[in-house]
Amino acid sequence: MTGFLERWNPTVKAGTVLVCVILLSVQYLVSLNLAVFGVCLVLLLSGSRCGWRRVAALLLPACLAALGLFVMGLYYARGGSVTQVELDTVSAVPYAVRAAMSHNLYTALQLATRLLAYAGLGMLFALSTDAEFFIASLLHQCRLSPKFAYGILAAFHLMPGMVREFSQVRLAFAVRGLHVHPLSLKPIFTMLVNSVHWSESVSMAMESKGFAGNAPRSYYTVPRVHWYDLAGAALAVGGIVLGMLLLHY
Repeated sequence: MTGFLERWNPTVKAGTVLVCVILLSVQYLVSLNLAVFGVCLVLLLSGSRCGWRRVAALLLPACLAALGLFVMGLYYARGGSVTQVELDTVSAVPYAVRAAMSHNLYTALQLATRLLAYAGLGMLFALSTDAEFFIASLLHQCRLSPKFAYGILAAFHLMPGMVREFSQVRLAFAVRGLHVHPLSLKPIFTMLVNSVHWSESVSMAMESKGFAGNAPRSYYTVPRVHWYDLAGAALAVGGIVLGMLLLHY
């Protein structure tokens, strides 16, 4: 059973996420960034089929990147404060304590929490959106050319085959007794050559079936924009705007 996030029209969802990202980029509220991040996690775990293990796997690198931004903002942000200048004269106070008591702490929190908010919005879209449903939505809501749409779908479905081909090429090198370095380009080159052959076969198959980008055709899936899609977008954007007006830190 699909959750309400999967049923949300992908084009409206993508536009909503884009508007939210733009709004978050012009504000400096730590509390709002944390609220957006928390809401995204709650929606993912309660309103989609995505499990917590998958969320945690993507959340780990985001948290590491946020930690790096926090440390960078804490120690290397420009500008100081009266407190920091006064503490600079006290040699007994460690530099880490002096930095934490300066205004750089809030700057570091702004950078780190904003990245977490961006990560939460990105995961909200990526983990709750089916690729084929998204392409179908772009076809009907954004009038994307079928040539580009089906080309993107073909490339998307070739990716698992490319991964299998890469593993088989490495195994073939090992059977022949050839040592392949993890950073070697030989397996990648062989995989890309085979991928080009596959893409030519796919294009020939589409042409032999009479595929034409401008010809009228029927569609198996026709996404629609419903009232609840627009209501969800208005609720998300309105919540961020309301937070920008009411929150102060």
